[in-house]
Amino acid sequence: MKSRRLHIQIDRLVVEGLAAGQGRSLVSALESEFEALLPQLASQTFATGALQQINHVDAGHIRRGATTAGAANQLASALAQSIAGKGNQRG
Repeated sequence: MKSRRLHIQIDRLVVEGLAAGQGRSLVSALESEFEALLPQLASQTFATGALQQINHVDAGHIRRGATTAGAANQLASALAQSIAGKGNQRG
């Protein structure tokens, strides 16, 4: 059986309005969200058999006072929708 790998690389993450010191917490929460979504992301990616490059994902506005876990969930969901071809990707 051929081994399959899913590689997600985020070169730049721009989150405006994040309180000082929350960056590392957001990244950690985002990694956890990706791990939880991995089965879904992998099945969507491997279903087409084609490599994908998503140049931009707009996750919309994170509501004021959102927790880092909530923000990470919103970001990961936006990426999952883009992988499924339902997101608002821009090059």
